Amino acid sequence: MNNPRILFIAPSSYPIFGAEANVNAKVLKVLSENGAKIHLVSRSVRKNANVYPESIPNSYFSKVESINLVKTQSGKNFKTLFKHILAFAKFGYVYRGIDWAFDALPVCESLLKHYKFDFIYTYNQPSEVLGLYLSRKYDIKHVATWNDPYIWNKYPVPYGKGIDCKISRNRAKLVCNLGLNTFRHIFPSIRLKNYMKKYMDGINEENSVICPHIMFEKKAKKREQNTILRLIHSGAIGKERNPMRFFKAVKRLVSEIEDIQIEVTFIGVVERYNKEELEKYITDYDLNKYIRFLPSVAYDESIDMLKDYDCSIILEASCEEGIFLPSKVADYMQMDIPIFSISPKIGVLNDLFKKNKIEYFADCTDIEDIYNALKKIYFDFLKGELKKSSPELLFSPSEIFNSQKTKIWNHV
Repeated sequence: MNNPRILFIAPSSYPIFGAEANVNAKVLKVLSENGAKIHLVSRSVRKNANVYPESIPNSYFSKVESINLVKTQSGKNFKTLFKHILAFAKFGYVYRGIDWAFDALPVCESLLKHYKFDFIYTYNQPSEVLGLYLSRKYDIKHVATWNDPYIWNKYPVPYGKGIDCKISRNRAKLVCNLGLNTFRHIFPSIRLKNYMKKYMDGINEENSVICPHIMFEKKAKKREQNTILRLIHSGAIGKERNPMRFFKAVKRLVSEIEDIQIEVTFIGVVERYNKEELEKYITDYDLNKYIRFLPSVAYDESIDMLKDYDCSIILEASCEEGIFLPSKVADYMQMDIPIFSISPKIGVLNDLFKKNKIEYFADCTDIEDIYNALKKIYFDFLKGELKKSSPELLFSPSEIFNSQKTKIWNHV
């Protein structure tokens, strides 16, 4: 099958207002530009929850057949409660936020009446409920993408309560039915697939597809050799991705190297954490001239900013196993900027480091390790020998497209 028609249900995708929307929009671009006839159903951005500025790069959506936005007002009120009750009556499942699926159902069914679809693709909660319901009702193959573990409570500690966390009988039934009735499960990493496989029955080698986040052609401009080492972290930090160990490593480095020239920029929000505590530490130890915070910017602007920095930072939580492939990995690689990953010593990013796809690495639980890696980066910079990223595209659009065509489209 060369030109399948796809009902693409992704609440976070249009406009692009964060990492998740960016990841989904890249898939839309690649599949639609390679012949897939895609009708998108997305969620209108909730203004009160929009911490990232919106952007609509036309090239991402220019080949999409139609874009259908569904607006659902959030809030703790009777109307929202009633909508959840209606969703339970319609789908047989209920959880907080499922009301969007109820509002999106008429839009999806209208499209299904006008077009013959080969697949229903779903991304982000509660699209999976629509995928399960519509695929059964209309006998269309459901392809579910899991960019993160399904159900927040089952995220690995400290993001969630771990794989053995007890969930309601209703939610457990949904997890079971999704596992057993989904035609294909897409994951960005093998480690995430293996993690979800432990609690979602039905996932196996035959119906699993590994599609990492898409990396477009490198387009970085040549960086001038500066006298100041400039590092950048783009994205949220906070309770789980706590930067305190990194700050302590910076504190040690600047105290030991006289007249050190280094600058670290954090762009984005601080989640579920007292930002004043971070700022107090920086002030108390006179790190203000080395570490600065900037507010969130639109996705395309954040990518463009990378050209002015010498090295990028990925900061992950202290998980027993790093099962995540952060979307910023592809973004940093795309801009041909070295990556310093501060991550679990067992995990996806350490796998990439061992394959020489990530240039610098430190165990996120070990201040000494972070310090030593940061020190190496600094002296590599002074010598003009910062490690360069691999010239090939690690997660190329053609690779992602071919994996979908081979493992999904050609099996109808």
